Amino acid sequence: MRVTNYMLFDNAQIQTAAARDRNFAAQQAVTTGVRVVHPGDDPAAAGIMVSYKMSLDRLTTIDKAVSRADDELQVADSSLQSVSTLLARARELTVQLGSDTYSASERANGAQEIRSISDQIKQVMNSQVAGRYIFGGNVDRTPPFDAAGNYLGDTTTRQIEVSPGLVENSSIRADQVIKGVGGGVDVLGTLASIANALASNDGPTLRGSITNIQTAGDQVAAALTQTGSMLDAFRSAQTVGQAAKDSAQKVLASETEVDIFDAASTLAAAQQGLEATLNVVAKSFQLNLLKYL
Repeated sequence: MRVTNYMLFDNAQIQTAAARDRNFAAQQAVTTGVRVVHPGDDPAAAGIMVSYKMSLDRLTTIDKAVSRADDELQVADSSLQSVSTLLARARELTVQLGSDTYSASERANGAQEIRSISDQIKQVMNSQVAGRYIFGGNVDRTPPFDAAGNYLGDTTTRQIEVSPGLVENSSIRADQVIKGVGGGVDVLGTLASIANALASNDGPTLRGSITNIQTAGDQVAAALTQTGSMLDAFRSAQTVGQAAKDSAQKVLASETEVDIFDAASTLAAAQQGLEATLNVVAKSFQLNLLKYL
């Protein structure tokens, strides 16, 4: 087959373009530090990158949810600590003023303090984090306790995903802790009974309330144990999640980022290859032109 000038020119164009593309890709790798920009650059690596990017996105979403739940649970734990302290004071007053050595006026003063303790507990149990009432279950836009001490939330225990496929409880059921649903005592009802007994100077009823106020304290202590366990679980999940994210990041980096020394070597070779191609093309056209001189 006769090789025409047009064929020589066309082949030169193809070779030069390919050499320029290799040189440009090598320059980009050195400049950006990125090896895979488009899927076609390395289809296998691109597939791995997509998979790990999805895993990394999911881990990041989980971490944000755990962090938010951790914030809420820390407030819940602090709130329950306050309730525990208030109930300890209520029990102290109940035991102390249960003795008939105290006068009706002294017991009346005690009734006022017990009512104040009850109001403080209701206030604490209406705690919010970022506008969300943390003790109302999924009914988290309105206070879970009204002025009379009625519980207005639901019976849901919220849960979150702490690692892929693993969920943990992230809230305390205030209807159980404060209202005694499921076999406990009504904390606010017990305080109201104690306050009434003090106000009416009723020693026998007051002394009979000591067991209930102790049980109320035990309920809150049990809830504190729950919050402590959940906080521990969240901290562990965050540690494991961070390790998983770091691992995914390393894989992504290994697939996308270039070794700067290899990239520099590749660039040097690409530049040499481009120069060699241009020289060959130039000489080819010089020889071809000589035929016409």
